[in-house]
Amino acid sequence: MNNSTNSTTVFAPFFKFMNSLNANYTSIPYEEKLELSVLQRVRLYNWSFELFFIGVIVFITVIYKFGTTANVNRADKLFDSVHTLLRDELKFARVGFTAAAGETRLYMDQHMHTWLTSFSTGRSCIEGVNVNLHLFPRNNPLSMFLENVMGWYFPILALDTDTEFCEIEVKPNGVYVGSENANVNSNSNEILNNFKFITSIVNKRVMNQSRHDNYYLALTHTIEGDDIPNEYVYMSEMNQLNGFITTYCKKDVLANLLRQSVDFLEFISFTDIPADKPTNASIWNASKKVRCVIRTHVPTNDKQRLLLNQLISLVVEIYDNFTRTLVQKNEQSFITGDMLKKTNNLRTSELAKITKIAKEAALEKEKEEKKEIEKEKRRNLKKTGEQDRIDQKMKEKRERRQRNKQKVRM
Repeated sequence: MNNSTNSTTVFAPFFKFMNSLNANYTSIPYEEKLELSVLQRVRLYNWSFELFFIGVIVFITVIYKFGTTANVNRADKLFDSVHTLLRDELKFARVGFTAAAGETRLYMDQHMHTWLTSFSTGRSCIEGVNVNLHLFPRNNPLSMFLENVMGWYFPILALDTDTEFCEIEVKPNGVYVGSENANVNSNSNEILNNFKFITSIVNKRVMNQSRHDNYYLALTHTIEGDDIPNEYVYMSEMNQLNGFITTYCKKDVLANLLRQSVDFLEFISFTDIPADKPTNASIWNASKKVRCVIRTHVPTNDKQRLLLNQLISLVVEIYDNFTRTLVQKNEQSFITGDMLKKTNNLRTSELAKITKIAKEAALEKEKEEKKEIEKEKRRNLKKTGEQDRIDQKMKEKRERRQRNKQKVRM
């Protein structure tokens, strides 16, 4: 009763205001209303409340349409630019998705044009290129505002959707074909074993956040590099790997590209470790994959889109040169057997830690389950009265022991 009374008291002014809007209309006797025409009734009635909510609906519709159009335009320009590069310059056989009607779609979108992705495959040295784009839900500004507020006041509840980003994954396949008539090497798995390491170039501005968000960067050491701009650092699992990127591309081209991309590039990372820390050995084995990750802000102009294309071309060039070196064996590979032993030891050590934590978690869960079973058993015994008899017997047993101890002392 108290709750209903309080709610009525709170909304009473609102209901009073609503009734006052058409006080003049409701005061007209029913018989007089019957004599009025429809047009006269429309003129006498106060439509303020209805017009207000129609205005709200129109406003929401306009905002929704504007936000959706803005996201679609950004996505169209980005994917069209990247697809042109992959299809015309890098010569991928398949670019984009094939729709039901046989037409090629630029990308697949989910969650009202906020998560968008595309895929390309069919090229020497490269298994595929994934392009992932996340945009703000501009068609729902209220949701966007609430997510940001929650992130500010409750960081533990912050989502990975509170930022816009573009992420490119380039995955090698260990196959090098020098010409159309050349034979394809059959040892691709052996070749890919040489790609199992972590080396990255990371923007100092997002260095700590990138390490926090990506498990593979959390396993690396940070060091300044003389051959890269001051705005960046190397983050590799061992310092010997820092020269990998500059060995298989032109240093001056890399430095110039990094310098121009400093405002929107976050990092370039060659890795085989997952971005999210696995919780057990099976997830560890299933989520490991050799790839290069290019993480940037969402390009918003032609210059940034061109720079993103150049970054993709640079990574493909590195994989081309490294794979060719491994397949043809015409020159010594930068990645030596000693380096691979060290990287393998790191993975073995990390897997052992993950397995240990998983076992401890399983034991803790098992203990909790046993406690719950015991509690449930005690509750059932109390219901039947059996628990009281057991408690009484235990009490008598303790009293007998206490008396026997006293007799021995005497």
